Amino acid sequence: MSRKSLPLYALSVFEVAARHQSFTRAANELFLTQGAVSKQVAQLEARLGYELFHRYARSLRLTAQGELLLGYLQRGFKVMEQGMDAAASLASPLRIKAPSCVVRWLLPLLQAFSRASPEWPVQLAGVHEHAVNFAREDVDLAIVYKPLKAVADNETLLFAEVLTPVASPRLLAQSGLPLETEADLSRFPLLHPSHDKRDWRQWLAQRGAGAVDYRGGTVFDTLDQAMNAALQGYGVTLGDIRLLARELAEGELLTPFSPPWPSGCAYALALRPDERRAGVLALRRHLLQAASETADTVSG
Repeated sequence: MSRKSLPLYALSVFEVAARHQSFTRAANELFLTQGAVSKQVAQLEARLGYELFHRYARSLRLTAQGELLLGYLQRGFKVMEQGMDAAASLASPLRIKAPSCVVRWLLPLLQAFSRASPEWPVQLAGVHEHAVNFAREDVDLAIVYKPLKAVADNETLLFAEVLTPVASPRLLAQSGLPLETEADLSRFPLLHPSHDKRDWRQWLAQRGAGAVDYRGGTVFDTLDQAMNAALQGYGVTLGDIRLLARELAEGELLTPFSPPWPSGCAYALALRPDERRAGVLALRRHLLQAASETADTVSG
């Protein structure tokens, strides 16, 4: 039988009736009458030239031909569904969620991915949240921020957080003051990426400078806000050397102290469980490769 002459509607009705072994239950699923289902099957049998069901007073049973045809149909319908889903996925954007602080690193990578793979548009949600709940959130990928030791099975490490004090050359020039020792920080406004001010407290403690008073200064909701304020010359903040790689390389920010401090936290890329769409996996590979190259550049 040629493709043009395939009775697809009748075959679909037959598949449902065969699954239920009942015209009545098939009619309920298809929102048809029992008589309409029976008629479609009878017309299909006439066209094929063989019976698909043994009909009894209160039951149906597939013939040998019906059993064979059912298996082929179910495999064929499954392949068609997969094809339609794959085609539809090309039209829908790939959705990624990321904390606002990592967007400065992420955005150029997404732009490069879109140029290379325009068939997979990307939709980015920049948020203050550091976690993701795929059961409640309609995203395919998420960059999460958490303790390095807590990276989960469905998450892949992008890079560990490495912090260091950063300040703009303008701030140092305007103040006319040195910023060479931890004690010098008391002469500058400190910028805090979190309300509990833990980053400065922990950095000073690991430097053996716990006596330095870090409690003053401006408090921000996010690391991104604090780093942007430092860029504008409003004070000194702890910044991540990977997220600020461009600004540091171009001299927009200076790092008065070394070495930088691994905070014990990290950014990881989370993939929705059971996600297998080609576009999502391609974007994931692109980001992981970029993170690897970033790590090589920073370490070099």
